Amino acid sequence: MPEKPTPPPDPGSAPKKKDPGLELIAVVKMVKGVLITGLAVGFFRAINEDLGEMVRVWTARLRIDPENHLIRLLLEKVTNINPRSFHTFGVISLIYAAELYLEGLGLWFNQAWAKYLLVVATGVWIPEEGYASFRHFSWSRVSLLLINLAVLLYVIWVLCRKKAPAAGRSESEKS
Repeated sequence: MPEKPTPPPDPGSAPKKKDPGLELIAVVKMVKGVLITGLAVGFFRAINEDLGEMVRVWTARLRIDPENHLIRLLLEKVTNINPRSFHTFGVISLIYAAELYLEGLGLWFNQAWAKYLLVVATGVWIPEEGYASFRHFSWSRVSLLLINLAVLLYVIWVLCRKKAPAAGRSESEKS
C-alpha cells in the first residue's frame, strides 16, 4: 500500500520560539497581578471594618504611642473614609489585576496581541511618569520611568525584529 504524503505543517501552528526577556516581563506582570489582587481583597474586607479601631489595635500591637502626631493624623483620615470608596477601589484593583494577568499570560505564550497590549498600556503612562519625575524629582520615580521605558523599547524591538524578516521574505518572493 502506498503511504499517504504528510501535509506540510501549518506555519500558524508551529510553536513560537520562547524569548527569555518576554518571559521575565510576563513573570513580573503576573506577580504584580497577584499583589494587586491581594490589595483588592484587602479593600473588600475593609468595607465592613471599623478602621479607627483597626488603627488603634495595630498601634498597640506595634507599641506606637497613640498620641503620636502621625497616628492621630492617620486616625483622623481613616475615620473619614466612605466604605463605598473601598468597593470602588476594590473593583478598579481587580480590573487592573485582570489586565496584568492577561498581559502576563499572553507574553508567556509569546502572543503578538499581548505585545501590542503592553506597548499601549505602558506607552500611555510614559509621558505622565516623565512629567511626575520632572515635577517631583526622586530617584525612585526616575528608576521606575527608566525601567518602564526599557521594557517598552524592548517589546517594540521584539515586534520590529519579528516583522523585519517577514518583510524581507515577501519582497524577495515578489521578484
